[in-house]
Amino acid sequence: MKTDSNRVAMAKICLMYFFYNFFWSLSSGSLFSVWLNDRVGIDGSQIGVLFGLQTGIAVLFKPAFGYILDKLGLKKHLIYFIAVLSLAIGPFYIYVYGPLLANSATFALGIVVGSVYLGMLFQAGSGVIASYSDRFARCHASDFGIVNGFGIAAWGVSAVLAGFLYNINPDLIFHACSVSAVLMLLCTLLLKVRHLDGLDNEVISQEKIQKADVIALLKQPKMWAFMTYAGTISVVFWTSMTQFTRYFISFFPTQEEGISFSSSMDGITAIFLFFFSMAVPLIIKKVGAKGSLVLTAAGISAVLLMIGYAGLGEKNFYLALVAKLLFGIVNPMLIISVFAYTAEQFDRKVNSFTYMFGFQVVNNVMTAIASPVMGSMYDQYGFPWSYIYFGLFAAAATVLAMFTLSTKSQAPAANSAIAN
Repeated sequence: MKTDSNRVAMAKICLMYFFYNFFWSLSSGSLFSVWLNDRVGIDGSQIGVLFGLQTGIAVLFKPAFGYILDKLGLKKHLIYFIAVLSLAIGPFYIYVYGPLLANSATFALGIVVGSVYLGMLFQAGSGVIASYSDRFARCHASDFGIVNGFGIAAWGVSAVLAGFLYNINPDLIFHACSVSAVLMLLCTLLLKVRHLDGLDNEVISQEKIQKADVIALLKQPKMWAFMTYAGTISVVFWTSMTQFTRYFISFFPTQEEGISFSSSMDGITAIFLFFFSMAVPLIIKKVGAKGSLVLTAAGISAVLLMIGYAGLGEKNFYLALVAKLLFGIVNPMLIISVFAYTAEQFDRKVNSFTYMFGFQVVNNVMTAIASPVMGSMYDQYGFPWSYIYFGLFAAAATVLAMFTLSTKSQAPAANSAIAN
């Protein structure tokens, strides 16, 4: 059976990851909340409810997706499902989602329909794509840092393109998403994985996940510590950033200037973050998976406090600019550190389930609770004080993580506990 070299295989998975993240970032990235507020006509509280319900409904899919992914190993069934689902992304936003949300009579229906489709495609789908890509990379003598670099590149390119297209016609953004979805499907078709069926190595276990493994996993205290990290640090970070662009463009004389600057800056920053993402595994080797997670949490706390302080009194544009740059740094640190921690601390049989349930599901459940509350805080207290409150909460969660997350020396006992 003809197979790809590690270099060719990695090129294919990186491109697949790029195109998926491209249409995800383009349609639901920094300008999504701007589009909802400016073009659809809903306020901060309604946007918070929308984000909360969307991530909440995704919880219905993630545990099953994680369990199935561990059963499949590197078979592409779930990846094909997500790729085919994504083909409808452009028409969905233009002809279904936007019109439903814009009409008060169909607003609730729009939230439900959007939450099911986008929750499955993005909130649940992103976990599947990322976990699969991490596993694929490690099977080809590489790591997720390289793959994630292409995800960051996709974010940067999409940010520049989104700012350009939005000021012409927002619908052009969603047409571009459909093109990217087709390219992602083509890359998926080109991945060669048959030779990896039944493989048993440090990444994939020939003995597949069983229900007893899930029960044993959920009995481990360190699993609950990991879930606590997901439900605090990652939630306050990603949820607080969903409406950050609305706040950031307020530092400019006009919305158009703010959108153009923010999009251009994201594109330039992505070049640096592309290389930084590949360097994150080296940082993890120096400080350990736990140390990297704690370092990331401390960075998130600092970013949120800086963002808030920048808007108090006379607005400090340069401080907001630095905070935006730091946000880009802690984002890849968080996701790569999470994969490193799950690979180090938990049995390979339950690797995808651990990530999908222990990190993503907990993140979604807590986001569903926190998003409406945080959205209301923006309207009640304003952006600056809201971000300061978020930063103080993140700082407290960072201290908790220092004492509860596990170190590498505890991994063998944990793995044997699952096996038994």
